[in-house]
Amino acid sequence: MDEELKPEKIQEIKLGDCPICGGKGTLKAIQFIHKIPYFGEVMESTVICERCGYRSADVMILEEREPRLYEVKVENEKDLFTRVVRSKSGTIELEELGIKIEPGPAAQGFVSNIEGVLERAKEVLLMARDFKKEENDEKAVKKIDELLKYIEEVKEGKKPLTVRVMDPFGNSALIGEKVKSRRLTKEEIKKLSTGPYVVIDPETQQ
Repeated sequence: MDEELKPEKIQEIKLGDCPICGGKGTLKAIQFIHKIPYFGEVMESTVICERCGYRSADVMILEEREPRLYEVKVENEKDLFTRVVRSKSGTIELEELGIKIEPGPAAQGFVSNIEGVLERAKEVLLMARDFKKEENDEKAVKKIDELLKYIEEVKEGKKPLTVRVMDPFGNSALIGEKVKSRRLTKEEIKKLSTGPYVVIDPETQQ
């Protein structure tokens, strides 16, 4: 765990029975609250079943909750250390790679940096490459190889990469000196996946 992310508060909560295996009283939540410099408090919450090993993680920003878009241009190795806070409702876009990581029902929240996000993308691409290789889809394998090469060149500071994080609930963010941020428009929010969460418009709730 990074020095700056040592938890200031740790709390364990018993949640009851596991919805997966039916274990009696085996489900618990462990919550870590971190204070990130120049940003504020972030809570990482992990739900775990002590019987079957079921696990679900999420992240919540405790000090800012409006829907926001964050953007940073990665141009050198230092930019790779830009902090990434991604909740279950956060979408990550890697523009030059044509990759969009959207939240689904089983999305996991995490706190990492851009290098860590690239490693996650690399793992998925390698799995996809193996699958396409088994199918003898040479065109797809070649395209994946190009993406993997681009990722390595970004990590070496040879190629640029525009990274965006968007969250309709404001629970995701990019944190760093070069990061630009603005409020998401209503139109942008409508186009975003919200993962396991539901957006309720107060104006329609009469």
